[in-house]
Parts: sequence; C-alpha cells; structure tokens
Amino acid sequence: MGDKFSVEMYMAIDLSPFIDNTARLPSIPRVVSKIVELARSGDIDIQNLSTLIASDPALAAKTLQFANSPMYANEHKIENVRRAIVLLGLDTTVNLALSFSLTSSLKEQSQSGLHYPLLWRRSLIAAAAARELGRLLGERAIEELFLAGLLQDIGMIAIDRLQPDFYTDLRSDQVFHQRVREYEIERMGGDHAETGAWLCKHWGLAERTSLAIATSHRPNTFAITDVDGLFIRCVCVSGIAADYLILGESPDASKQLYLQAQRILGLDSAKVDRLIRFLHDQIPEMETLFDVKLTESASQSELLEQANETLAELNLQNLSRSRQRGKKLPKLADEKRLDPATATFSREFINAFLPDSFDLACRAERVLSILFLEITNFKSLRKSLGDNLNSYLQLLAAELKSNLRAGDIISRYSETTFLILLHDAAEQDAKLVGERLMQTIGNVKSNGSSIAETKIGIATHGLDIDFDNADEWIDHANKKLRGESTEV
Repeated sequence: MGDKFSVEMYMAIDLSPFIDNTARLPSIPRVVSKIVELARSGDIDIQNLSTLIASDPALAAKTLQFANSPMYANEHKIENVRRAIVLLGLDTTVNLALSFSLTSSLKEQSQSGLHYPLLWRRSLIAAAAARELGRLLGERAIEELFLAGLLQDIGMIAIDRLQPDFYTDLRSDQVFHQRVREYEIERMGGDHAETGAWLCKHWGLAERTSLAIATSHRPNTFAITDVDGLFIRCVCVSGIAADYLILGESPDASKQLYLQAQRILGLDSAKVDRLIRFLHDQIPEMETLFDVKLTESASQSELLEQANETLAELNLQNLSRSRQRGKKLPKLADEKRLDPATATFSREFINAFLPDSFDLACRAERVLSILFLEITNFKSLRKSLGDNLNSYLQLLAAELKSNLRAGDIISRYSETTFLILLHDAAEQDAKLVGERLMQTIGNVKSNGSSIAETKIGIATHGLDIDFDNADEWIDHANKKLRGESTEV
C-alpha cells in the first residue's frame, strides 16, 4: 500500500501551520525515536531491543508489567526485559513500547480548551477495540492496530499545542466526537485525523499506521479486500466502539455501533457483543497498565449531561460560522428565530440553517435525514379547538421534542408541518423515529380524545443516496410526503 497510496492523498487541510511550527508540536521521546529507527532499518533483534528498553526504567517496568499481566497467564514471573520480549514477540514489544512511551510523554497538559482526560479515555478504549477487532477478523498485525487505534486522535493534541484556545468554544460538546470533527472542518478545512497522520509521518512511524489515522473517519476510502483495507477499517470502527462506552452505552450509540460494525467490517451482532464484553473485561487491566482512569468518572458523567443539554444549541452556533459560505448567517431576533405558537425553530431560521448543515455533512461524510411530519386534519382541528389550537400545538411540540435525541433539530416548517433534522440516522432509523413521533402525536389528547392525524416524508443523504444540494434534498423529502415518485 505504501507504494500506491500516500498520506498526502487523503489530506484537505493546509498543513503549513504545523510544518512551520514543529518546535511547538508534541515531540517523540528519545527511546521511541530509537525504536522507530531500528524498525525502519530492519536491524532489530531481541538483544538490541532489550538493551534499548532497559535504558528507560519506566518503559522497562511497563514492558515487564505487560508480560506478567493476566492475558498471558504465564506460570512463572518474568523478571527481565529479554525474557519479556521472547514471550511477547518483537512486533508486539515494539508497538507496546511505542504506545507506553507516547502515552506517558503526552499526558501533560497546559491551560487549554482540550479535555485531555476525555481524549485519553477515548484513545485507550479505541486502541483495545482496534486490537480485538483485528483478532476477531483474523488481522495479523494486532499490536500495530493497537498503536493506530491509540494515535487516531493524536492530531487534537497537535492542534491544541499550536492554538491552545482552539477547542474552548466546544466546551462539553467534545464528548460527541463527530461534533468535534465538524467543528475542525468548519474552522480549518480539515480534521484532526489528517493532522495526526502528518504528525505520525513526521515522527517516522509506519506508513500503514499513518494512513489508517488519516482515513479513520472515512471507512469507505479502502475496500475491506484492499491491501491493508481490513487494518484501516478496524481503526475506523474502534473509535465508534469507544464512543459507545463514552456515551454511557445509550440506545443511540448502541445502534450506531452495531450498524457501522456490520456496514464497515461485516460483523454480526454476536461478534459485536463479544467486542463489548471484551472491552468491559479489558478496562481494569488497561487502567493499571497506562495509569489512567477509563471507567466513567463523575466529571465525565457531568460532561455528558451538559453536552446532552446544550448539544443542539452548540451545533447551531458552530454551523452559523460556516467557513465554506465565507460569511456569517444574519443573527435572527428570537421572534423570527422561533415559531411563536410552538417554540420550535421557525421556517426562516431552518431555511438558512439547512444549507450549512448539508454542506458540512458532505465534507464530514456524515449521514443526515430530513423528516417531514404533517398534520393532515389541521382544518378540522382549527374548527374544533378554536382558541385552544395554539395550546394544543404547544403540547404537541413539547411531546415531539421529548422523543428526539440530543442534537436533533425540530422546526415548524409550515402551518401544518414540522421539519425534523436527524443526525447520523439512516433511512430505516429515520422511519422508526417517524413512526414513534406519529404514535406520540396520536397519544396527545384534547378534550379526552386523540384528534391529530399525521403522515411523514423522509429523505436521507449519505450511504446509498447523495444529493447535489440542500434544495434537492428538501424537495425529495417533500415529494415523499406528498406520495410523488422520486428519482435521484
């Protein structure tokens, strides 16, 4: 793969700020540099590797600790580095040494907007997930997978070192990794995966590792049958598995993990279940080996709670600064931003917002669905409810909001119709949401009886269908609502 593809082929970001400021970037530890040199030269054997590791007491201790860990179930205690290398093997020892040294050297943090505990929690869980996915699927380089999984977010540290206030505006939103990526693309034109790949190449790490990091958010870059395609796709899914645990194993995160594991790696639900059990079993061992807390702490739980409360508003604020459009959206007064009857977003606001959301989804290769929900008997409702109509609509809107996920957006698109923007929802998922919302409306009673009748129309961008622009996307959903034939 190294001869045919290069990391630079998959970069949209302008890397000149990183190239020009290498002194401020994370540096590779001396021992790591020597190990990389040995690996690249091919002149690596048990003796020179054990001598090098033994020169770093902390690294030697970690290597022995790993060799004596329960996963190797060795009857006799391993007490010297050479024996540990014999037990682990050269490839495993090299990649573990790189992982231990880099994790230790990059733990320190200055005052910045980046949430380091959350970053390392995701990185280490992803590393364990990448290795286990490789084992489940027969990938031989499972320790190299561990390293690639560990370093897939290392670019965030590079960005933070150059711009310490870069992530400040994200606040609690950092717990949602996809939102972090969107924010980076909007601000820089590229994401931390590209930055991390460049940094790893700058350090001299293996081309395959750098390439897997560069495409860690783009699983379709290589087919699973391509050379190293399985390796790269395991790294993609490892981050999704880490997010599943970070988000408290919520139903939405669970659905995303099972869906993407099947779509990207062809994993059935039984193997995903095995992966989840493995990660739960592995976390205590990882915490001991890497001296880091991976189980959910009170601060991280609070972070997730804050993020769920503020996600939609933060998402709107970030997108309103659209880089691609080159100008800010005009700030709407509250009376224009919100529909007065339902307190959902207005049509004026959503019409300005959707093109930005669509453009950002295209650049981030993200799936988005529009769901139109129309009240079909609105005229009879107006006649029967009279002055109570607005109160009834407020109640309907409140019930709809309570049945949506954090970050999904609802607006009153017309007198009779709500438009709902669903992030990371494939068409089948959007249909299930639509059916749930229709049932919710049917359960809202006025004067003791259910009175609203509804129908839905859905359009999904991404996966099987890509629209050319937001107008085409909206029009497709409208046609579905009207029962008209649609062709893309």
